[in-house]
Amino acid sequence: MNRLSIVNRLSIFVGMLCLAVLTLERAEGGTEVVASQSLTVQPAGPRTGDAGKNYLNVEGKDNEKFASFGVLVFDLPKEIQDRNPKGLQLSLVQTTPKFAKDGSIKLFLAPDLDPKAKLKFDAEAADGVGKQIEPLEALGTGEFKMPEWGKTQTFTLTLSDAVRDRIAKGGKLCLIVVPADAKVAATYYGADEDAKDRRPKLTFDLP
Repeated sequence: MNRLSIVNRLSIFVGMLCLAVLTLERAEGGTEVVASQSLTVQPAGPRTGDAGKNYLNVEGKDNEKFASFGVLVFDLPKEIQDRNPKGLQLSLVQTTPKFAKDGSIKLFLAPDLDPKAKLKFDAEAADGVGKQIEPLEALGTGEFKMPEWGKTQTFTLTLSDAVRDRIAKGGKLCLIVVPADAKVAATYYGADEDAKDRRPKLTFDLP
């Protein structure tokens, strides 16, 4: 075997190895879908202005007029609709305003929401949502602790049959993030944040 043939074989091998590594990285990273819309729903209704678009706050009723639950909307691509995910994670990037407070939050899958619906934080309901949005499918819980600017908090979501059926339906996927205690003030970037890597994101682990 001459020297040129050896070099050619090595080049082909290196190319195949690089391709395998790239494929593995895509498989391990999962399929990511960035939120197309986010809302911070307060007692007066959805928070307005740039703050309402760029940030997602989830605050318990002790925060009074700033008490809020969050709404996240994701547009599902067809390649997800046609497959049965093995896992699902939500990633939220923390912000660090002075009013942020440690505490617990809960996550739910909601039915498609009417964009004209007049949502408000209901102080009489433990989660602020009450009966405004029904039914809600539990996705999991989490803790907001010692906020660190730019830190990504990842929640592993429950893939029940109802959640899988909703994903298979395609279209929009609506998530609700609510306070699980009265004092929490969880603060994250929203769907209109300028930096795409700081927006809310779902990661689907596909077979």
